Amino acid sequence: MSRRVSSILGLGLSLAAAAVVPRAGAQSPSVVGTWANDHGSVLVVASVGPDGSLSGTYANNAPGYKCAGIAFPLVGWMDGPRISYTVRWKNASIDCASITSWTGYFNDGRLGVEWVLTYEENGATRVRIGSDSYRRQ
Repeated sequence: MSRRVSSILGLGLSLAAAAVVPRAGAQSPSVVGTWANDHGSVLVVASVGPDGSLSGTYANNAPGYKCAGIAFPLVGWMDGPRISYTVRWKNASIDCASITSWTGYFNDGRLGVEWVLTYEENGATRVRIGSDSYRRQ
């Protein structure tokens, strides 16, 4: 990864974390359930294990995405209000040739995350970064 992408990613994650840091002593309800972002993508957190391991599915419904509407498995971790999860956009019937990871906070009934997408385009490896906010459905 280039220094510029690394720097941008580090700054983005720092800003996102500062924006949604939970209040001291606040107790969060369970993150288990169905969540949607402003692009209509749907995150389903099926379970969070006693060790913080997280499982579920994610359907990316962003405009122009060739694998839109297909739910793919996700794996991740919770540590208090901190959350991280990853999707490999590949299953037995389709390969979207990409992986996305999200990291952020669960606070006051919303998920605020930064994401990193790795994919190939015209034979070249690409990295995109961004942020999303999710509300419980």
